This record gives sequence, C-alpha cells and structure tokens, in this order.
Amino acid sequence: MSENRKIDFYFCLNSPWVYLGQKRLEEIANKANATIRYFPVDLREMMLRLIGNADPPERSDLHRAYGKMEMRRWAERYQLPLSEKPAFYPVSQKRAASVVIAADRLGADPGPLVYEIPKACWVDDKDINDWNTLSEIIELVGLPGDVVINAAQDQGVLEEFEDNTNRALDRGVFGIPSYVTDEEIFWGQDRLEFLEHRLG
Repeated sequence: MSENRKIDFYFCLNSPWVYLGQKRLEEIANKANATIRYFPVDLREMMLRLIGNADPPERSDLHRAYGKMEMRRWAERYQLPLSEKPAFYPVSQKRAASVVIAADRLGADPGPLVYEIPKACWVDDKDINDWNTLSEIIELVGLPGDVVINAAQDQGVLEEFEDNTNRALDRGVFGIPSYVTDEEIFWGQDRLEFLEHRLG
C-alpha cells in the first residue's frame, strides 16, 4: 500500500456524527497506511451558498425521532456514550474549529481534539464555544492550552477556516462529515465502510 494515500476530512466540531466516527476513521487510516488531513468547515456558510439558507429545512417530528434513534444505534455499535439532549446544543463551533486549525498549524495531530471536542458537547455537557472549556480539552490531549488558544485567535487561522469551506465546496462537498480520497467523496460516518473498501 502506498504511503501517500490521503483522506481529506471535512467536518464540524459540534456534530455527534464526527464524535461517533472519529475512532473508526483513525482505524481505517492506520490499516490503509493513509494520512488524515483535517479541514473544519463552516456548515452554515456552505448551506447559505448551496441552498440560499444558512439553516437546514425544518424536519418533521418523525424525522427528528428517527435521527435520535440512529444516533443511539451508532453509539451502541461503537460502544460510545451519547447524550440525546446535550446541555449546550445548538452551539457555535467556530472557536473549536479555530483550535483544531491552530493545533494543526503548530504541528500537533488534530485527531485527539476532533474526538474530544464533540465528545465534550455530546457526552460531557460542556460548552465548546467557551475558551476555558476548550483550554481544558487541549490540556486533556497533552497540548499547552494557553499556546493553542492564543494561536487560535490569529487572523490567519480564521482565514484558513474560510478557505477550508471554499475548498470543500469547490470539491463538491455539500455536507458533513465528508471524507475525500482520490477525489471520491464519502458523505456521512455511515459511509466509512465504503471509504475503507476504496482505500483497500
């Protein structure tokens, strides 16, 4: 297997599906000797540009109930805890995205943050739009909280966040989480099996 295989991962840090799928994604990448490249994106901006509305269409009660059931199914499959009603959700993920980008720019592996930040929202009932909470998570994964938080507020990080969104749209990405390898898009953590097959 070539050592140059890449998985470009487009995601939001407030998504339960990113939390549920992250460890499985890492397993697939390790098995295929592939590198994950992390690109947090602004989903609201994507929706605004794709459909002219920053918010998704209102779902029916049946649709919402099914969505909760699906989350339970996947949480059970991966044997991960999950709250159906997080204390801080909906929540902005812009600061969290900036933290992940900053850590990446500092040479750290973003993977642990991409797991722990949505976990903080969906399991630990923490506000991932709070700098103190984010600093605690950064320290949890073994990085210096003050350094990463300071770097996350750099204008270049915010510009990179915008560039990620533009790049995603240019590549045909329309939702999250999305995984792109060899220019083939796999949308949703329930498509990780197909990503694994493609890499194999």
